[in-house]
Parts: sequence; structure tokens; C-alpha cells
Amino acid sequence: MSIGLLKPGRLLVCSFLVSFFFFSGYSSAPTFAAESTEKKDSSDTKDSFNLILPYKDVTVGQGQDVTMDTEVVNRTKNPVRVGLSIEGVPSGWEVNFHSRYPSYPVRSVMVQGEKSTTVEFKAKVPEKTKPGSYEIRVAAKDEAGTTSQAEKISFQVTSRKVETGGLKLTSQYPVLGTPTGQTLKFTVDLKNETNKPLTASLVAQAPTGWVVRFKPQFGDTQVSSIALKENATETLSVEIDSPARADAGEFPVTVRARAGAFEASTNLKVTLKGTTDLKIGTSSGTLNTSVTAGKKTPVPFLVGNAGTAPVRNLTFITKKPEKWTIEFKPDKIDALNPGDVRELSMEILAPARAIAGDYLISLSTNSPDASKTVEFRVTVSTPTFWGWIGALIVAAVVIGLAVVFVRLGRR
Repeated sequence: MSIGLLKPGRLLVCSFLVSFFFFSGYSSAPTFAAESTEKKDSSDTKDSFNLILPYKDVTVGQGQDVTMDTEVVNRTKNPVRVGLSIEGVPSGWEVNFHSRYPSYPVRSVMVQGEKSTTVEFKAKVPEKTKPGSYEIRVAAKDEAGTTSQAEKISFQVTSRKVETGGLKLTSQYPVLGTPTGQTLKFTVDLKNETNKPLTASLVAQAPTGWVVRFKPQFGDTQVSSIALKENATETLSVEIDSPARADAGEFPVTVRARAGAFEASTNLKVTLKGTTDLKIGTSSGTLNTSVTAGKKTPVPFLVGNAGTAPVRNLTFITKKPEKWTIEFKPDKIDALNPGDVRELSMEILAPARAIAGDYLISLSTNSPDASKTVEFRVTVSTPTFWGWIGALIVAAVVIGLAVVFVRLGRR
């Protein structure tokens, strides 16, 4: 193929086309750069998080609670700390954000990059709130940036309770008592009041050191959640262990069930009677003493309560040899509280003619709350006068026997 020279007319057209595309490409470059800069600026100025409240207009009855999950979504790749605040709370209302489990009031949340954190918005309407419309403002702010958001929640308070459905948790016997350190078993009924199956998680809030277990009514398998059919009720056993050294008194335990946005709770109460553990001893650690026959001898001893319940009206009784006399000073303790130690005196009087030797005295406490028995070994010695008389008698016997042997020997 041969290419010839272009004619002047065609050359002019080609030059025009080349110039057109060249200048068009050149002029479009700033446009693309401007669009890129605009997108970059838009990316730099976007909000670092979103605050999502699912319900903005709520109808609630007097004395009822409102609970809703609130989501804080991090729109960046870096962790964001978001402070939460509530404004315009009506007088007497209890309104706050709470962590989910365990439930604690929170004022800020740390959300990982491109993740979300859910907290609970809880509002309790007082019983005497006048029916009407109330508004609360919820605000959130990036504590390290400039992003802030606010939402308003309108509450329509009515004089009638609002049927909410969801979960219902009840206990037929919410108050039970037991000695300290033993296991109590409560029975609770968990009802699904919706028309769809639910899986409810189970948690308990108890005093520090206590152990709470959930089990099926018939079975020994520990569970942390339970599946509920629509409009069905499941009965659960709640086992509660108190510490061995827990004080006597009343202790609340709150049981909660949660399935999605539905939550139910019931309050149980454990009445601990405490335990009594009496100790009897001496400062030296030994349970023996010495007395002189015919002479009253005070023997100090200690009584302590190592249990968790008080001991009332504490008196003492003894099992002693015949004709011995024992008195206590003081003879009664009105109350011996846990951890208390008292010193008493046991005054022992052995008869003047008691034979020297070792004797056992059984000492027992007498109280409607506790009992304890120990044995004291008492060594009795005779006075010097009676000792000489005894020696003379023994000597006389020996001499008498010698004389008898001598006379019989002569025969």
C-alpha cells in the first residue's frame, strides 16, 4: 500500500482535529483534579460515627419502664470514643444509658474501627406522672473529634398500662431462707408472650462471691439460654450458693431473661440464717487445771463465736464428781455476736476429804441457738495438814502389819 502526500485541504482538517483533542484533554485534567479534591474533602469531613435510636415516639403507661437498644456505629477505621448525655429529663424520671450484661450506667463507649457497640437506653416513668407528652434529648459526641449528633425521643404517657408482650418471668416463691453456705433452689417460670419462637439468654445479678446456676426443672444440666416456642412457658430451677462465711441477713438476687429487644426480670430474696460455731478453751490452749481439796479455785476460760449468727441466752451446765461445787462468773451471756470472745471464770470447789488424783469435769453450753461440750481434767491435791494425817495413817498401818508379822513369826 502506498501513502501519498496529503493535499492542503486535508492537512488543514487534520491539524484542526489534533489541536481539538489536545486542548480537550488538557482542559479536562483540572476538572478531574477538582472532582478528586472534592471527593477527598468530602471523605475527610464525614461523620466519625452514627447514633441509631430505633424508636423516637413511644407510648408508655404510668410506672412502666422503656428499654431500647441504642447502636453507636463507627464509620472510620480507627477506634472512636463517643460520649453520651441525656438532657431534659422530667423530674422524678430515671433515665440513663446502661451496658448490656452486666448492666451498669455508662457515659461513654469505645467503638472499634468499622464496628458498632450496642448500649441500652432505659427510662422509668414514675407512677404519679401526669398523662401527657414528654420529650427527652439524647446527645452523642466524638470526644476526640468534631462529630456530634442529637436525637429527640417523645414519650406519650397514659394512665393505663401498655401491653408490651415479649417475655414474662415470675417466681411463685420469691423469698426463701437457709443457713449460710448451703444451696437454695428457686423455681421460676419464663413465658414467651409473642407469636414467634424466641431464644432467651439467662443472667443473674447476685452479691459478690455468690454462685447462681440455671437448670431445667427436670435435669441437672447447667444452661445459659433456653429456646421458647410461641406463647409457651418453660419452668427453670435457679440454684444459689452463698459463701460459707456470709453474714446472716437478707440478700437480693435479680434474674433476667433476654431475647432480642425483649427483656424480663424477677427479684428473688435469700434470707440467710447464719451459722453458729461455739469455741471453748483457755488462753494457754490446754483444758486442765489443778485445785486443792476444800479450797475454792477460780479457773478462767474463753468462749467465742466463730460462726456467722449470734448466740443468745448462753448459760453453762457441768457434769462433775459427787459433792463437788462449780459456779460461773458471770453465769449468763445475753448475746455472743459473730467474732466475739468472752472470758469467764469457773470456780471449782472439791470436797475437803476428796482423794488426791485426776478428775474429769464435762462443761456444756446451754443455748437455743448452739451447743458445745468440752472436758476439763482437774488434778486435786490435799492440804498439808491432811497430808500429814494421811502419812501417819499409812505409817500406822505399816507398823501394825510389821507387829503382826513378828508375832506370827515367833509362833
